[in-house]
Order: sequence, then structure tokens, then C-alpha cells
Amino acid sequence: FHQQDLLPALGLQFDPREDLTLRAAFSETVARQTFKELTPIFQQEYLGGPVFVGNPGLRMSALRNYDLRADWRPVAGGLLSASWFRKEIDDPIEYVEKVATYSFTTAVNYPHGTLQGFEVEARQELGELWHPLAGLGLGANSTWIRASVRLPDQEITQFEALHGVRPATSRDMTNAPDYVWNAFATWDIATTKTSFGLFYTVTGDTLVQGPGPSNDFFVPATYDTRFESLSASLSQSLGSGVKLTVGA
Repeated sequence: FHQQDLLPALGLQFDPREDLTLRAAFSETVARQTFKELTPIFQQEYLGGPVFVGNPGLRMSALRNYDLRADWRPVAGGLLSASWFRKEIDDPIEYVEKVATYSFTTAVNYPHGTLQGFEVEARQELGELWHPLAGLGLGANSTWIRASVRLPDQEITQFEALHGVRPATSRDMTNAPDYVWNAFATWDIATTKTSFGLFYTVTGDTLVQGPGPSNDFFVPATYDTRFESLSASLSQSLGSGVKLTVGA
């Protein structure tokens, strides 16, 4: 596979005050196919698990990215930020479910996709507010995402022929959750070179594989529903260039 692309990028930064930064950016990027997505063989992570079969005809995706961001530092060691983002994607790579002698997931290119959303973030080093809390940091961020792809005309026509109704011309984009919320706490002890971290994440409903036509019927979509995760880590320096990390 060989492809040449011209990928321009432009970024602007404006500092109206010492504690406030405004940014705007535009860039064109590409999303390459993975080896898994291109390889046309029976792929299964574990016995009895879902089957994935790659598509050697899969094309790269072209993206146009737009970003706006404002960062405010009201006190030392603190940050409040808000951002807006939008991605326009040509030939987005989507996972769909198909049926042959067995059901499997494969990757295909859809005509066009759009992903946009908002993000807010806050974090503070507490030692800057009260010295006995030196090394302790708290933070949180939230992202809301709206992502969709345009259905291929062939798929729309096939659905209409099978079911007698014309479907919506777009659907959710795969692997794009409705929202992501994060909260974290970190503690760095300078005297012992020890670091603790606690991280909590909530991930909204996410389309894993979209519906797909197979013979004379459509295989329905599969979603991961909202889930929460909690992780903790402990890192200890053992000397020059050596660190031990334990996570749970």
C-alpha cells in the first residue's frame, strides 16, 4: 500500500492576559488502516470470542480537524479550560457485522463521517493553596461527543429492498462514546521519590460494530453500554534510572 498526502496545519495563539490563553487550530491528517483491519483471515482473541476478518481493500481515511480552546490559570498550579473540536472524515473506517457460514466483524469504508464535541477540564496543585498539601493534585474533565457516519447508497438501497422502508441516511460512528468523564488524584512525595495515583472514569454508550447487510437480512448493531472503571498506581524510584510501578 502506498499513498502520498499533503497535510497542512495552522495554529493561532492569543494571550490577552498573563493568566489566559486562547488557541485555534486547523489541520489535515490521515487515519491509517491497522494490520488487523487489512488481513483477510479468521481472527479470534480467545476460543468462543467474537470473530474478526480483515478487509484488504480498506482505504485510509482523510480528516480535517478544527479546534478551539481557552485556558485560564486563576491561581498558581491551577487550570480551568474549555474546548470545542470537530473532525470531518472522508472514507471513515467502520466496523460492521456480517454473516457467512458464521457471524463475523469486518472493517469497511463509509462515505463520510463527522465527530464533534466539547470538553471542560479543571485541575489544581493543592500545595500552591496550602503548603502542608504539597505534592497533592486533584483534577477532573468531561467530554461530550456527537459522532455519525453517512451510510453507503448501496446499503440504503439494500435495506429498503429487504424491508420496504427507507432507513435513516446516517448512524452512530463506531468506537466513539457519547461521553467520557474522568476524575483523578495524585500525590508526589519528593523526599522518598514516591508517587500515588487514583483514577476514576465513566464511559458512555459506544457503538462497537454497526448493522450490516448479509444475504437477505440485516445483522443488528452491537453497543457497549455505559461502564465505570477505577484504577490505582504506586511508583517508587529505586535509584538512578530505575522505577518500580504497581497498578490495580
